Amino acid sequence: MLRWGLSSLFSHSRNGTLAANVLGVALASFFLVTMERRGNENLRHFLLPGFCGGLTTFSAVAFQTVGPERGGVYYLVESVVFSVLVVLICIPVARRAIKAKS
Repeated sequence: MLRWGLSSLFSHSRNGTLAANVLGVALASFFLVTMERRGNENLRHFLLPGFCGGLTTFSAVAFQTVGPERGGVYYLVESVVFSVLVVLICIPVARRAIKAKS
C-alpha cells in the first residue's frame, strides 16, 4: 500500500519508484541496526525481506530502466547511487540512536 501511495503521488514518472526505493533502504538500515542491537529473528525476517523487500522491488527499477522513457541508464545509476548514499548515512545514524538491549 505504501508503494502504491508513493507511486500515485508521482504519477507518470519514475520518481515514485525512486522515492519508494530510497525510503525502503532507509527503513531497512534502521531495522537492520535495531535487529542487530535488540535481536528478534522473526521480526527481522518480516521487516527486512518482507516489508522493505516489497517496498524496494528491483523489478520496478529494471522495468523503468528499459521502459519507453528516455534516460533509463541514468535512472538506474541514480537509483543505485542514492540507495548506497542512504545506507552510508542511515547506518551510522541508527547506530548512534538505537541503544543495545541491556
